[in-house]
Amino acid sequence: MTYGGNHISHLIFLKDKQLYWAQENKVLIVYKTIFNRAIVLSDPIGEPTLFQAAINEFFENCNDKGLKPLFYQISLANMHLYQEIGYRFMKLGEEGKVTLPTYSLEGKQGAKLRTKFNKFSRLGYTFRVVTPPYSDAFIDELSVVSNTWLGNQKEKGFSVVSFSKEYVERFPVALLYNSNGQTVAFVTLATDYRKTIIIDLMRKIPNTPHGTMDVLFIHIMKWAKNHEYQSCSLGMAPLANVGNSTTSLFSEKMIHKVFSYGKFSYNIKGLKEFKSKFASVWEPKYLAYKGAFLPVALFHIYLVIHKTPVPQPIFVQKIKLFLKKAG
Repeated sequence: MTYGGNHISHLIFLKDKQLYWAQENKVLIVYKTIFNRAIVLSDPIGEPTLFQAAINEFFENCNDKGLKPLFYQISLANMHLYQEIGYRFMKLGEEGKVTLPTYSLEGKQGAKLRTKFNKFSRLGYTFRVVTPPYSDAFIDELSVVSNTWLGNQKEKGFSVVSFSKEYVERFPVALLYNSNGQTVAFVTLATDYRKTIIIDLMRKIPNTPHGTMDVLFIHIMKWAKNHEYQSCSLGMAPLANVGNSTTSLFSEKMIHKVFSYGKFSYNIKGLKEFKSKFASVWEPKYLAYKGAFLPVALFHIYLVIHKTPVPQPIFVQKIKLFLKKAG
C-alpha cells in the first residue's frame, strides 16, 4: 500500500463493514449502517491530500441516501477535516504505543517485567512467530485456545477483532508455549504497512501463570524491534483520561460516569493498567458527531460492536425517551 493504513484499518478483513471508495478510488472510507446512521471506522485511508474532499463526498453521498455519518475513533491530527463540515467531538480514549527503538527492560523501570520474563524462561516457556499459509491443524489449535478464552462470551465486531479462520490466515501469529510445547497464548500481528506493528487478536487458555500475557508482549516487542519496526500499537484504552478533569466536556463527563461502576469500571481500568506497562506514547481518539442526540449515537455504536440484532422501532423510541428523561 502506497500510503499505508491506520491503527485499525486491518479490521477491514473482518468483512463486517462496507467500503466507500472516494475521489476516483484514491481514498477508502470504511463504515457500517444501522437505522439511519453510517458509522465510519476511523479516518480515511489513502492519499492524505484528498481526505477533506473524500469526507465531503461521503457526507453528500450519505445525505442523498438519508444517512447521517458518524465518525468513530478519529485522530487528533485529522480533527480539522471534520470541523470544516460542522462536526463536534467527544474524546473516546487513547491509543497506547510503544516506541520500539528505545524499548528496553533495563533499569529500575523494567525490573518487574524483567523478573517475570526471566521466570518464564527458567520454567521453559518459549516463543516464536509464524507466518501464513497455515495448516488446518494449526488453525484448529488456535481455535481451541480462542474458544476456551471466550467461554460464554460472544465475539464482538466492527472496531473489535474476532476470531475466524479466514481472518487469522491473513496475519503472522506470535505464540507462547509452555515447557510441554502446549500453546498457552497467541496474538495476531497486523501492520499499518509502514513501520508500525499492531497487537491484534489476543487469546490465552485459562489458568495460565500470572504474567503470561506480559511475557508474550515482551517477546513481541523484542521481535518487532529486531525486525526494525519503529512503533508497536497496543490498541485503544477506552475512556483513558476521558471526563476526569474539571475542564472536560459535559459529554465526556457523562460517559465517564456511566462506565465508572461495576464490571465496566473493572474491565476499562484493567485494560489501561495493562497497556501502561508498555506504552511510551498515548494518542487520543475521538468521536465526531453532528445533528445527533449523543446518547442515541453511542447506543448505535454499541449495537454494531456487540453484533446486537437491530431492535424493533418501538423499542428504540422507548430508549430515546428514557435517555432524554435521564439527561
